[in-house]
Amino acid sequence: MLKLFGCPRSAFRLTGLLVGLSTPVQAVESIVKNDSITGTTDATPCQCFIPGEIPASWLTVPADGTLVGVQVFWQSPFGGQPDSLEMAVNIYAGGTFPTPGAVLSSVPGPVLTDGMFNEFRFEDPPFDTVAINVPVTAGQTIVVGLEIFNQSDGNTFAASNSFDQDGCQASRNTVFTSPGGWADACVLGVTGDWAIRAIVVPDNNIPAVSTWGLVVLSLLLLIAGVLTHTRSRPRPLA
Repeated sequence: MLKLFGCPRSAFRLTGLLVGLSTPVQAVESIVKNDSITGTTDATPCQCFIPGEIPASWLTVPADGTLVGVQVFWQSPFGGQPDSLEMAVNIYAGGTFPTPGAVLSSVPGPVLTDGMFNEFRFEDPPFDTVAINVPVTAGQTIVVGLEIFNQSDGNTFAASNSFDQDGCQASRNTVFTSPGGWADACVLGVTGDWAIRAIVVPDNNIPAVSTWGLVVLSLLLLIAGVLTHTRSRPRPLA
C-alpha cells in the first residue's frame, strides 16, 4: 500500500479531496458556419424551392472532435407561418464540389419553426433517442443540407431556408436541383451563404482541478510538509 506522509490513511484523504475538488473541462461546442446571420433582419428566405431540392452548406471542421448537431435558419417574409415538416436534414462527407459524398447521418422529418435557427441533435425525431454522432477531423469538409418537402417557389408567404446578405462565398454553397442535380448556388443566383450550420464538440474533455481546488491543494501540501518535517526531526537523547 502506498504510504504518504507516513500514514496510509492520509493518501486516501488527500485523494478524496482532490477528486471532490476536481472538475471536468466542459468541451466548448463550436458552431461551424459560413453565414453571418445574427438575427432575423439580416437573413433572406429563398422562396425558390420545390419538393426534393436541397440547399447545402460546405463547412470546414476546425478541430478533431464529434459533430453532434445541425442548425437551420427557417424564415418567412412576414413571419407567423405554422411549423413545417420537411423531408430530412442530411450530413454528407465532403465530395467534389458541387457534389457531396456519402450520407454520414440523417434527420428524417425535421419540423422547422418560422423565424429562428432550428437545432437538431437526434436522428430519430420526435423520440430523440439516437444522438447524432459523426467523428470529424481538423480541416475536414462536411456538407449539411436540408431536403425540402413543402414548396416555397411561387408562394409569397411561405417560410423557407434562408441565406445571409453579405455575399455568396465561392465553393461554399450548393443546391440539389430538380431536375439537374447538384449545382453551385452562387452560379444559380443565390446572393448569400446558406444559413445551415454544424455543431462540433472538440476532443478536449480533460479532467482539471478548479481554482479553489488548487488553493486547497497548496495548503494541504504545505501542512503535509510541516508535519513531515516535524516528525522527521531527531528526538533528544534521554
